Amino acid sequence: MPPVIRRFGGFAVAGLSGFVVDAGLTEALAAFGVSPYLGRVFAVAIAIVVTYAINRNLTWKERREHVPGRRARYLTVSLVSIIANYLVFAAAMTLLTDLRPVLAVAAGTGVGMVMNFAGYSRFVFKAGKDQAA
Repeated sequence: MPPVIRRFGGFAVAGLSGFVVDAGLTEALAAFGVSPYLGRVFAVAIAIVVTYAINRNLTWKERREHVPGRRARYLTVSLVSIIANYLVFAAAMTLLTDLRPVLAVAAGTGVGMVMNFAGYSRFVFKAGKDQAA
């Protein structure tokens, strides 16, 4: 199997897991009366930890060696995409007042997914000089 196909499969597993954590916590907190806007902030923080572990150990497992600054770059890429993700989420919740939070999370996640894959591939888990892309 070509590395990019295997890598995208791992990324999909990480993304789906992160989405389940993010959307599930956002929905659960909203059900308990927490604002979905505030609940989403907490949910995203937990989802970042989950996706980092999966991406490091599955998606880019051949690039697991210790690299100084990798966690900081992962967090930076994640935060940039989360800002875009959250803006789409907030716009959907604001404009479509009857929309369930899980659907707004899904809309934002679509945007964030593309940004994350590009950022993780190029800045976080980039191949070393002795590794294939």
